[in-house]
Amino acid sequence: MVKGIKQFVLPVVLSCWSFLAAAETAPIIKIAMPEDFYPFYAVERDGTPTGASYEIAAAVLEKLGYAPQVTQYSDMRGALQSMASGSQDLMVNLTPTPDRDKLALFTSTPHIYETQDFIARADSPIEYNGRLLSVAQFKIGVNYGWTYGPEFDATHYLTKAPVLDSMAQLKGLLSGTFDLAINNQQYFLSSAEKLGVSNAFKVLTPSVYVLPVNLAVSRRMQGAEAFRDQLEREVAEFISTPEYLLILSKYGFKPRAETAQ
Repeated sequence: MVKGIKQFVLPVVLSCWSFLAAAETAPIIKIAMPEDFYPFYAVERDGTPTGASYEIAAAVLEKLGYAPQVTQYSDMRGALQSMASGSQDLMVNLTPTPDRDKLALFTSTPHIYETQDFIARADSPIEYNGRLLSVAQFKIGVNYGWTYGPEFDATHYLTKAPVLDSMAQLKGLLSGTFDLAINNQQYFLSSAEKLGVSNAFKVLTPSVYVLPVNLAVSRRMQGAEAFRDQLEREVAEFISTPEYLLILSKYGFKPRAETAQ
């Protein structure tokens, strides 16, 4: 977690009951969701949470007898801060890092995989050969609180330009604030399409990192370890079911492979 986190915008609280018949009696699990990161997680205009990671987590929670309640934050830092304070119980899409391990317990079975890719403007001559040193001369837009894999996170010779969220990252790349952005190609290109600039960017290959994505339980939650263990058992079973495969297919994912292959 980034030190000195401040919550810049009050979260928009969005209550979602996936299974209305059980909502009055099922224990509530409070889910912290950062800004939209479709197709992994997002909140629709009517307040309905969506995305592959969210639907997988909601299905797992329902099987365990819980009801999800989503609070969306303006950025990753706000969501991580809520986990650190214990005001929220769960994040549905998070990869363990040493800093995050201080505030959350993680399931060990990934429920989905996510690439992080270098993205450049379409007219850029920049090339990436799979070695980070090949882009050392360029300014790279990154998001506060995100991980891009152990090698990228630990590399100090790269010029990293932190921004608060992915949309600021996209706009910064478009305007020339930095030379490259690192983000998930599916999210980035779908966001560009919504803004009417789908032809403005290109994805450099290979991917920088393929992240195994897990569920994260706040260490401040009462009974956190037992709850994490419940989730782990259920996730391990759920990923072998037809229901899981349907969710992956709905959002364009392949089993145990990653986005936009």
